[in-house]
Amino acid sequence: MTAKWMLDIQLGRRNLTPIQRIAVAEKYRPIYEKQAKENLKQAGNNYGIGKEKPLPNLVNPILNIDTTQRLAKIAGVGKETYRMGAKIINSDNENVKKRVLSGETSISAGYKELQNQDKLKSTSVKRCRT
Repeated sequence: MTAKWMLDIQLGRRNLTPIQRIAVAEKYRPIYEKQAKENLKQAGNNYGIGKEKPLPNLVNPILNIDTTQRLAKIAGVGKETYRMGAKIINSDNENVKKRVLSGETSISAGYKELQNQDKLKSTSVKRCRT
């Protein structure tokens, strides 16, 4: 089974909100990152080969893979929306995560809340050091 096929099945089963699609796609990030690293490794091994020699079979023929862009496309959202949603999904702020997943708070509002929280933490750390 390929990761793409599994993702398609999960995303196609029901009507999901954008943040729910991002949450499903984010589970497959390690698979796509592994493919991207393997492609870069294969491409690096073939650097400088003349045009007369074909490249070997790569895991994915696309050498320049932007994992976030690829997952955003699969989730059916823009890259920035995906990036913000992934930060929410991967955060340890359960309150924000719960509100965004329930639809009570938008992805952008939840992301801004996390950004403000991060700024407050970094400010308090700086104050403690001085």
